[in-house]
Amino acid sequence: MTLPPLSLDDLTWQELTDAVRSRIPAESAGRWTLHSPLDPGVTLLELQAYVLEQQVFRLDQVPDAVVHAVLRLLGIPGPAPATAAVTVLQVVPSRPGALLRVRAGASFSRDPRPGADFFVERALDVLPLRVTGLAVRAGQEPERDRTADLVAGRPVPLAGPFGAPARVRLRLSVDGSGFPDGGELALLVELERPAGPWNADGPAGDVPADDWSAMADAEAATRAGEGAGAEAEVPAPARLVWSYGPAGAARPLPEGAVTDGTGGLRRSGLVRLRLPGTAGGTEAEVVLDTLSATFGAPPRLRRLTPNSVIVHHARRVELTEDATGETVALLSRRPALPGLVLPLPGGAAGRLIDVERFALREPDGGEREWSAVPDLAFSGPRDRVFTVDRAFGVLRFGDGRTGRIPRPGVQGTGPVLRAAYRLGGGPSGNGGADPVPAATGTATALSAFVSLAGLAANLPDAPPGNWVFTGAPGDLDPADAGCTARAPVRAEGGAEPETPAAARRRAAHALAEVTRAVTAADHEELALGTPGVALARAHALVGARPGHPCRRVPGAVTVLVLPRAPRGAGDAEAEDAVPLPRPDPGTLAAVRSRLVAARLIGATVYVTGPRYRPVRVRVTLPASALPAPCGQVTAQGAARRATVTAALHRFLDPLVGGDDATGWPFGGTLRPSALLRAAERALAAAGDRTPVQGVGIAVDDAPYEDCADVPLRPGELPGPVDITVCATNRPPGEAAR
Repeated sequence: MTLPPLSLDDLTWQELTDAVRSRIPAESAGRWTLHSPLDPGVTLLELQAYVLEQQVFRLDQVPDAVVHAVLRLLGIPGPAPATAAVTVLQVVPSRPGALLRVRAGASFSRDPRPGADFFVERALDVLPLRVTGLAVRAGQEPERDRTADLVAGRPVPLAGPFGAPARVRLRLSVDGSGFPDGGELALLVELERPAGPWNADGPAGDVPADDWSAMADAEAATRAGEGAGAEAEVPAPARLVWSYGPAGAARPLPEGAVTDGTGGLRRSGLVRLRLPGTAGGTEAEVVLDTLSATFGAPPRLRRLTPNSVIVHHARRVELTEDATGETVALLSRRPALPGLVLPLPGGAAGRLIDVERFALREPDGGEREWSAVPDLAFSGPRDRVFTVDRAFGVLRFGDGRTGRIPRPGVQGTGPVLRAAYRLGGGPSGNGGADPVPAATGTATALSAFVSLAGLAANLPDAPPGNWVFTGAPGDLDPADAGCTARAPVRAEGGAEPETPAAARRRAAHALAEVTRAVTAADHEELALGTPGVALARAHALVGARPGHPCRRVPGAVTVLVLPRAPRGAGDAEAEDAVPLPRPDPGTLAAVRSRLVAARLIGATVYVTGPRYRPVRVRVTLPASALPAPCGQVTAQGAARRATVTAALHRFLDPLVGGDDATGWPFGGTLRPSALLRAAERALAAAGDRTPVQGVGIAVDDAPYEDCADVPLRPGELPGPVDITVCATNRPPGEAAR
């Protein structure tokens, strides 16, 4: 039974006045006889009823301060401030082959409206070089030139089988006068996201916005000299060694010369390489060696974009004023009264994102730091706090009881006020990526800097981008150099401040999220939500412990995880196909760390990869449909055999198998009837009405079982799967033996 919502505001003004009138004779002992509206006493009672009715109305209204307090008690962050959109720009000099440096704080814009600028937060060296080729050697295979694949838009695998080393050679052509020693190449590496049922947020291969947000966060943390949260704490799946030098003579770059924003090719990101000086007109190469790679699935390269930089729809303003400054004058001239409001200079109204620092020199001569809070209601009279008002671009201070009233010390010389804040943000910065220039009708995956002899010779050299430079001349070196830019990815993440109502809705969702590992489902949900790793499935075995397969261990939970692997069209036949995906050690460590932090006291959590068990499947077709004995391959019936084999491989796949196409169930029983039905459906979908006369299943070295179900142990998955399609002369009505 659902209880009706409680309403405290259930009294109207008329009900209040009628109630007080009914009590007049008793309370006045009969001396008050005129109760009409003409009586002044009745008028006062009606006025009091009006005031009381307004006060009762407030009982059903939850003020923002109460919302903030409840969120704080629940351990949920309060209403989020405004956020700025972030994207990646590729800077193109106006003069091809020119060496250019873009200083931090430079701005670019795709929109002529005021406030549409995106700002560079880290200096960028635009080096005069072009990518002219790509070659990959995976495992023990010979090196292959993959330039044509990238130009045609075909993803290129950058690693070999699990544990095998690989080498990637990126050929470069240095133009102009070259670049001096210490020039930094900023290379945007875009990796394809595997397609599958777990990736329902966009078409296969789309780079989701959260990948770029994670990359931006990692970039900011790198600048600050700190870790990048959970994403940076995930160990890389491979140790990368970067080299640079003349073609065929590249040497490893020294330690500290490489900043890897991809997490060891775990996600898309920026790679910064500080290179030695190179003369113009020379051919060079960047070599990437992956030693002992443990990728769950080899990363696939979609696009390379040199001379790229992360930009934010936010401008950082630093304000320092002495006693003669305008902002200091506003504070010093106003009396110390409650409700002090301080407008920030720079056109902050409607664009103020947050305040990074606010320090004020007080009358005693000491400089004190003030902090931004979501609400002043929970501050004391000595707390140096303020609230940020984005709409008006002001700081609001306390009244001396909830928050201190600021009083600057204007005596003496030196800075009185130091502030740093950001302007911009909001959803207006979000937008789509710029179209990639086309070469003779084919989209180039090497961006505008590709120049391939004989393959893409008609590509223009560095065509101008859709973004214009809007910074000061001093933001470029040389100052008279011009440039444009293009955005290879979407700008995402811009939003207005969160309203209290939205914070309440977010809190309701946050309370429904799993934060403690209690049940088996909790362990699986927490494992799949591990930041920084790409998992497709998880399965918890309660009471199971590695090394003790035949007994139940109280308090032990073993979680099996499967990483994402390509499962799109044609991936099963691809050279980098991963039929039996296994997680890398970094993924296992990240998942275990998350589960250990959420486990119950006394519980022991283990995280391992999947348990595969060899399975053999024999499919029997009529001799007329497949005129060949078991095990032989002939031209006749090859298409029918391929259809059945592919269908059963997919039906038993650990990621997309099963009846619901979400992966074969962990420990799921193998039933001949289910496999027979999957084979017949595949033949029918291909327009073939050939009946399947029987299916036999065997695990390990056991004989085939044609009728009874074949069980797997708890947590096991079928693999590798060996499928044999046979022919028989048995009449259709005869039972299988």
